[in-house]
Amino acid sequence: MALQEADSGHLGVAAGVLYGRRPAFLPLLPPWVDAVLWLALIAAGAALALGWRRQAALRTATVLVALSLTQAYFNQKMFLFLILASLALESPRAARAQLLLLYIASAAFKLRDGFWTGASLSALLQQITDRGLAPLVVLPLSLAPWAAKFSLAAEAMIPLALWKKPVWGVAAVIALHLGFSLCVPGLWAFTCACIAAALLFLPAQIALE
Repeated sequence: MALQEADSGHLGVAAGVLYGRRPAFLPLLPPWVDAVLWLALIAAGAALALGWRRQAALRTATVLVALSLTQAYFNQKMFLFLILASLALESPRAARAQLLLLYIASAAFKLRDGFWTGASLSALLQQITDRGLAPLVVLPLSLAPWAAKFSLAAEAMIPLALWKKPVWGVAAVIALHLGFSLCVPGLWAFTCACIAAALLFLPAQIALE
């Protein structure tokens, strides 16, 4: 997340050159503080990955992500904050619930807004092309209606799979989000967060509760 944000042009927001999505009533940190914050986030993430002082790293990461949210708001960052906060409070159940709610809400909104027709996905793919972005896999516009139906069905079924068949559910999460990230640039941080949250459903992780 820190690397993606550093590459997103946020320093231009901190320098007052660009406009960013953030709480306007909170102070904007100078660019050098943002750089320190990103380095601290990377260090906390590395400590978590290595299992070094896990609880302290979780609390530190939670505070750092909360501070980062005051500077640039992204839905994926808020999702990561909720997962980290749940784990920092030693509640894996709450962390797992966040992922279930994410898929249920996403499927519900997509169904309500007619995402299954493929029109929204086609528009997104066209916008990626128009902006000159380079996804690792180019999804033809002709496949957008089928891809939209598949992703909607997957998001609707994943919560049940994670609950009843965790191994299959985790595999589905990995496949779905890798597909998203390969076809849509800028989603790798969100993909990593969702996969990490899905791993909490595996028996070995549940046993830690």
